[in-house]
Amino acid sequence: MKLSILGAGALALMTTAAVAQNPIYGSWPPASDYLNTDALPEAFEQIEKEVGTKWELISGGQLADGRGTLSAVADGLMQAGLQIPVYNPDAMPSLTLLYSIVVPGDNTVAVAAAAAETVFLNCPSCIEESKDNNVVPFGGFASASYRLMCTSAISSMADLNGKRVRATGGFAEMATMSGATPTSTTLTDTVGLLQKGGLDCLMATREWLQTYGYGEYAKFVTDLPLGNSAPALGFLLNRDVFTEMSEEEQIAAMRASARITARHTISNYVLRDEESFQNQVAENGVELVAPADDLRALVEGFAATDRERLIKAGEQLGVADPATLIDNYFAAIEKWKPIAAEIGNDVDAFSERLWTEVFSKVDASSL
Repeated sequence: MKLSILGAGALALMTTAAVAQNPIYGSWPPASDYLNTDALPEAFEQIEKEVGTKWELISGGQLADGRGTLSAVADGLMQAGLQIPVYNPDAMPSLTLLYSIVVPGDNTVAVAAAAAETVFLNCPSCIEESKDNNVVPFGGFASASYRLMCTSAISSMADLNGKRVRATGGFAEMATMSGATPTSTTLTDTVGLLQKGGLDCLMATREWLQTYGYGEYAKFVTDLPLGNSAPALGFLLNRDVFTEMSEEEQIAAMRASARITARHTISNYVLRDEESFQNQVAENGVELVAPADDLRALVEGFAATDRERLIKAGEQLGVADPATLIDNYFAAIEKWKPIAAEIGNDVDAFSERLWTEVFSKVDASSL
């Protein structure tokens, strides 16, 4: 496998044949992000071993930022990237609706698997929207349960009232219900706003305190899981590239999709999430804040109260039957909960179950 850090000018000099032999993954998170250091390299090594294709990784947003990744992959500036559906809601409404659902609790493995199953087996509109954008929605993973992380201690609804909070999807609605003002700034822009006082809080995973440097400014973490969201598309692939692959290469891409989901979900958002938080406690003096009863009640009752809003939001986005999509997703989550308990933190076991339960059932010609 060949991983490199190239400039856009160098990429422009590459011939079509070279791009075909060495497809480019443009990653907007920093080079230190687990996706860049572990999940993607491991998946690319697997692809090279199986079919000989050598992917090149260009990190740090050199080719496209979070909002520009979809068009960059669709247009072939790069052959794959990380796509957060809510960054381009009109382009991928069904995936945006899925990502906007806040799943109660903190079962990251079950949520990641359920999202993959829903997208590929129970959401025809997810696939059609991807086709319309000339992409394939591979490598979806789930975040760890979000926490409220702020520049001052936040315990209650009164503490949150009027605060400016970085929140996307369903978490933005949760912020609004708490009396805060949500903003959908990208992960990379958020640190500067925290530093300059443009944001008071963010709803995010604890791992980002370290990876994105939020722990320098958001030193107070409210000790209350807000819920999981999925799928962030860790291997959004140019559809022209995928359809031109041989059957063997397409299978390798789908197996890599399962691997990215398993590795990034477990190793980053289960294990590293806790490890990163403890690092920030030690290095930056990050503190836990006990939640008040009114804030806890808001979070615990949010999923039930949010269903009607999600259905209306789906209809406004143009999703044909948002209620069924939501129901399919939660049914898949219930199916995967006991499987997740069997898997535990075994990445290999998770990858294999994703293959047998999801990707082995997908007709590549339908993507």
